[in-house]
Amino acid sequence: PRRRRHAARPVRRRRRTRRSSRVHRRRRAVRRRR
Repeated sequence: PRRRRHAARPVRRRRRTRRSSRVHRRRRAVRRRR
């Protein structure tokens, strides 16, 4: 039997996450530096 992932708790889909925003910030910094 296949296991279902995160079936127990419903999660709202969010486009932005802390991780993506952090990466964005890093890219901006690098751009400014160059």
